[in-house]
Amino acid sequence: MADEEIAGYLIRRELENGDDEFWNPTEKWVSDPGDSELYEDEDEANAVADLLSENDSLVITVEEVYFDDGEEEDEATDGE
Repeated sequence: MADEEIAGYLIRRELENGDDEFWNPTEKWVSDPGDSELYEDEDEANAVADLLSENDSLVITVEEVYFDDGEEEDEATDGE
């Protein structure tokens, strides 16, 4: 994973039932990470997460998102 390029950062909140929600400034917390805000700057994502944590008892973290280079799919089809 050290070779993978970071695409951005998502803010994730873990619910009490184990499900995850992701931050979208317009819609607030959403269940689909594809609908959430992708921050380019880690410091900005951490600052927003810190602000959100002030008023939330749930665990809020910043998660790295990596570019999909398609290698896993290629490896799966190499043997065919």
